[in-house]
Order: sequence, then structure tokens, then C-alpha cells
Amino acid sequence: MARRNFARPHRLHALNELNVTPLLDLCFCLLIIFMIATPVLEQTSQVNLPTTNNKGAGPKGPKPVSVIVSFSADGLQLGTKPATIEDIREKFREIGAMDKESQPLVRIRGDRKAAYEQFARILDEFTRAKLSKLGVDYQE
Repeated sequence: MARRNFARPHRLHALNELNVTPLLDLCFCLLIIFMIATPVLEQTSQVNLPTTNNKGAGPKGPKPVSVIVSFSADGLQLGTKPATIEDIREKFREIGAMDKESQPLVRIRGDRKAAYEQFARILDEFTRAKLSKLGVDYQE
């Protein structure tokens, strides 16, 4: 009886196929991670915004440069960092020293359960600094 040899005919022959399955698995995993992480990165702080019936109102076009001031029951935030009213006052003075055209938009974000007094204090500092570009964020 003759023996059969199942080995490749040329042992030193180069492999012409590339297995792309692990590469595709990696790409899909990265896609899922970025899809989950992107909404988390967009929100600067945990603020439960009030809602309105005004759908689609507001300026169209590119978003202007803005400074976000948030307040909640836990305190104030300037951008993503915790702040005091003195920090906000100093930032508003810095913005007020700029040219009117180059001043960024000041956006105030408030939790619906926060005290209205905090909003009034921020607005008072805004008017003292003689700023003119103000936006109040809400959910549609």
C-alpha cells in the first residue's frame, strides 16, 4: 500500500492569503467605542435643562465661539471646571476687555431644579461687565 503525503508541495512557498477577520473585529470594536463615547464627551456637565415648545428657533449657520457657565444645586461651573462667582466675575471682566466683535457668546445653562438666585447672580455679573452676547440653553 502506498502512503499519501498531505503536506504542501512546496514548503517554502509564500502564503498568498491575508486573514483580515481580526482587523475587521478591531475596526468594529473601535467604531462602537467611539459611538458610545462621543455623546458623553459633548456634554460638559450634568444639567437637567428646562424644555420649551419652540422647535427649530434660533440662529442658523456656524456656531459662534462661546463660554459656558453652568449652575445646578451643587454649585457653579465655568466650562467644565467648578467655579465660584468670583471666577465668573473675573472671566466676564476678561471678556469685557475684548473688542465687541471678538467677544465670545456667554451661554448660561441651568438645572431646572436649581435656585433662580444663581441665575440672577450670573446675569448681574454679566451686566456689570457690560457684555452684550448672551445665550440661555434649554432643551427642545
